[in-house]
Amino acid sequence: MIFKKPLLIELFILAVIVAFLHYLALTFYLYWTIEWFDIVMHFLGGATIAILAMFLFYTSGYMDFPKAHIGSIFAMTIGSVLLAGLVWELWELFVGFTDVIEDQGDTFLDLLMDVIGGIVAFAYGKKHIWQKN
Repeated sequence: MIFKKPLLIELFILAVIVAFLHYLALTFYLYWTIEWFDIVMHFLGGATIAILAMFLFYTSGYMDFPKAHIGSIFAMTIGSVLLAGLVWELWELFVGFTDVIEDQGDTFLDLLMDVIGGIVAFAYGKKHIWQKN
């Protein structure tokens, strides 16, 4: 059964939470009325991307990355989080949600929260990488 794969249930739960909170944020203008809501969403988004990366690269069976060195797993996981965060920030810039000059601090904080979420998810998920599928 597909839900027996390590990290898949966590990935599904996080993705549903992020999608639901994003829906609420858009419906009730939470990104614009609650100053810290964006920070929470970036943390959860980073955690979701980290779990997705660990699942795809190490436990899904779709890709066969070596599991021998924790440093390379960490680098691949956080690299995936940073790539997704940068793409998101570029999208915000492209559609006009942010300004290069005025919003540098916000962009830095967003990427920092993505990475912190990724690190927390990595700390949680790394034990699943060495489990038998």
